Amino acid sequence: MNLRIRQVVLLTVPVTRMIPWPPVAVAGALSLLACVPAVAGAAAPASQVWALRIAAFLLGTGACFALIEPLAPVATTPTPRWLRQWLRTVIALVPATLAWLALFALLAPGHRLPLTGLAAEAAVCGLTGVAGAAVASRRGHSVTSALAGPAAQGGLIAATLFLSGDHSPWLLPGTPTAAHAWWTAAVPVPVLILGLANREPVRGAARGRARSAAPSRSARCGTGCSGS
Repeated sequence: MNLRIRQVVLLTVPVTRMIPWPPVAVAGALSLLACVPAVAGAAAPASQVWALRIAAFLLGTGACFALIEPLAPVATTPTPRWLRQWLRTVIALVPATLAWLALFALLAPGHRLPLTGLAAEAAVCGLTGVAGAAVASRRGHSVTSALAGPAAQGGLIAATLFLSGDHSPWLLPGTPTAAHAWWTAAVPVPVLILGLANREPVRGAARGRARSAAPSRSARCGTGCSGS
C-alpha cells in the first residue's frame, strides 16, 4: 500500500503535465458560454436545466482526452497501467466536476434546481464518455481513441431522446422526479465499464503482441546465421 501511495505521489505531477489540457479548457469555456443566458437571468428554469445538461456533455467530452497516454514514460520506475489510467481519470474528472458544480451554484439560487437529480444525470453523461474513451484507449492512444467518448455520449442521448412524455428521462422543473432515481441507479454502469477498461491488459494477448513485434531469429542474425 505504501508503495502504491508513493507511486501516486511521484506520478501526479508528470501525468498532470502530460494530459492534453486544451480540450478540457475549451470544454469549460463552452460550458460557461452555454450557461451565460441562464446566469444572466434571461432564461427560464427549463433552459437553465438544459444548460447544465449541455455543460455536463461538454465537460465529459473534454475529460475524455485525458485518457490518451503518451508514448513517453512518465516516471523512472515502472508502474502498472491501471494505476496510470485511474490517475488520469481522477485528474481529469476532478476539475470537470468542480466546474459543473460551480455552474450549478450560479444557476440554482432562486430556482430551486434539484442538485441530486441533475448531478446524477451529469455523472452518467460524463462518465459514459470517459468510459467510452477508456475502452478505446486499450487499443490505441490517439485523438480517435478520445473521440470514442463523445460518440458514446451521443449514443446515450440519441437512445434516450426516443423516450417521450412520462417515459422521458430528461425531466423539466415542476415535473415528477421519479426518473432521477433511474439516473442514480445507472451511475454504477459506466463506473463498472471504466473499471474494466482501466485494468491491466490480458497477459496472453500482451505476450502475443510482444512476440509478433519481436524480430525473428533470421531477421536479427541475417544470412550469417544460416549455417548455424
